Amino acid sequence: MKEYHIFSHPSGEHEAVKQGWSWPAFFFGFIWAFVKKMWQIGLGVILGFMALGMFLDLSNGQTENDVILNILSLLVAVVFGLNGNRWRVRNLTSRGYEMKMTLISENPEMAIAEYIKEQGR
Repeated sequence: MKEYHIFSHPSGEHEAVKQGWSWPAFFFGFIWAFVKKMWQIGLGVILGFMALGMFLDLSNGQTENDVILNILSLLVAVVFGLNGNRWRVRNLTSRGYEMKMTLISENPEMAIAEYIKEQGR
């Protein structure tokens, strides 16, 4: 069981955001950011890696460049895992969603269903 914050939009849409570590953000990084409509974060990571790649390409040591990029990729993945759900909360709030309640549930779909059931009472 995990803790979820339930967000509601005036249009009637609901989103559930798990608290804590985000495995999807850790494994999929900028792709996850794009799927969750966090364009600035996803584009920032892509542009940052492109700029770093061009900078490192100008230097000579290919093996050293690969090591640097691998270490940086791992660090970025950890940052995404640690902050992904926090970034998502901030993004939903900026898009007009409002946090309604916190629930403990097995998955996001069940958390939203429990919230809707609570609202119907």
